[in-house]
Amino acid sequence: MSTPLDPLRSLYGSGIMPPGAPIVQPGAANEPRTVEGKTFGDVMQDFVQQVDQTQIQYDQAIDAVQRGESDNLHHVMLAQGQAQLSLKLAAEVRNKLVEAYKEAMRTQF
Repeated sequence: MSTPLDPLRSLYGSGIMPPGAPIVQPGAANEPRTVEGKTFGDVMQDFVQQVDQTQIQYDQAIDAVQRGESDNLHHVMLAQGQAQLSLKLAAEVRNKLVEAYKEAMRTQF
């Protein structure tokens, strides 16, 4: 029997958390980690840093054109597209996390 798809499987390794598994408090030594040893917070922090880096690259490309150091508008447009796409993705991830949090808060125990 195959296991269902789980997009968060990498956060708790290759093993599947059984129903009724203990809830792990943030900052606990045994909280779920990726294969690389990162927690969910670490993964989200890396994601935000990547989004920020694309915004910085876009700003640098615009500054280079304004200072006359580059006349490559194609590079600026690519940087703009990457920055715009990464910001849209970040907004959608935030929306999904907020939606999941609200759903969890509505759950009756």
